[in-house]
Amino acid sequence: MKLLKLFLFVSFTLVSSINIFAQVAVDIPISVKDNSGDLWIINFGLDLSATNGIDPSLGEYDGCFLGPPPLFYACWSLPPFPGFLSSPKDYRAPGNPPAFPFNGTIQYSIIFVPTNYPITIIWNLPPEIAPTSTIQDIWGGSLINKPFWGYDSLVITNTTISQLYVFVDYNNIVPVELISFTASVLQNEKAVQLNWTTATETNNSGFEINRKKLEARSKESEWENIGFVPGFGTITEPKTYTFRDDNITNGIYKYRLKQIDFDGSFEYSNEIEVEVDFTPKEFVLYQNYPNPFNPTTTIKFEIPSVETTRRVVFTTLKVYDVLGNEVATLVNEEKQPGVYEVEFGNVGTSRDLSLPSGVYFYELKVGNFRDTNKMILAK
Repeated sequence: MKLLKLFLFVSFTLVSSINIFAQVAVDIPISVKDNSGDLWIINFGLDLSATNGIDPSLGEYDGCFLGPPPLFYACWSLPPFPGFLSSPKDYRAPGNPPAFPFNGTIQYSIIFVPTNYPITIIWNLPPEIAPTSTIQDIWGGSLINKPFWGYDSLVITNTTISQLYVFVDYNNIVPVELISFTASVLQNEKAVQLNWTTATETNNSGFEINRKKLEARSKESEWENIGFVPGFGTITEPKTYTFRDDNITNGIYKYRLKQIDFDGSFEYSNEIEVEVDFTPKEFVLYQNYPNPFNPTTTIKFEIPSVETTRRVVFTTLKVYDVLGNEVATLVNEEKQPGVYEVEFGNVGTSRDLSLPSGVYFYELKVGNFRDTNKMILAK
């Protein structure tokens, strides 16, 4: 709460939970198409929240052949049997929860039911995949043994092949792990400040700041991009970020972070909701600024919207010298609740007073409220 005569940092803070990003540490998208042009896509790799079983929250489901436990086969099923794509995602990592940073090899299996040969498998891999990774047939790589790296493709014409092994070598995988995300309403500064901290980052280009206003509880506007904060690339130590939203008015807002990798892939954080109300809550007469001043200064004051001031109230703002003589009347009228700024000075204003250097006092009267501050004119 603000106190009279003082600028205070007033904030209301919302704190998010740990591991806000359900972010994949490595996302490996590959696609397969047959001779008819039918195209199917599957994603696999490493994820912060993945387990060694089926994760419905990641889009995984048990729709095709499963090998002996705990081996999990992500797979395609091309028409006409069984006619749909199974397990379109397979984000794995060692341990539960996954252990990062991670170096090592994980074996994946691609199963497909071909209808029209040739079958073409296409990939465009992120830099975390080592060039020693391979894609092989299931007979020990005796028919197919190809590097699985960079941007490339594999054309299969052998009608006996409907399953492939992919051996992926990961290089020191460090995910972007967000451990806090907060929003603070800066009442005096009429702004919202966002703060967030990452525990680790990998290939982090930065964070796009998204905001939308809730026009009513049942209606929301569209997300808009209001800024960008660069990331630290790849780093294993905590980093703290901040962003200030000055283009804000009274209302209810939602914020989220869009974390973007250097390759353009991205992931959203959770959303936090902030209620902004900049309506003054107390009578406040602020210290003039600048002070000392020459030739002009600004005097700011607030009239709250409370029971006694819901309507206009008569307001005066006067300046006196050290002897108590009135020098100027800056405000002498009825005012509604709100925040006001008034300029006072020697020259360059409508009141060219030609005052000498020295100490002056300015007094605000609003109804039964009265307060006085001191200012210095230094020529």
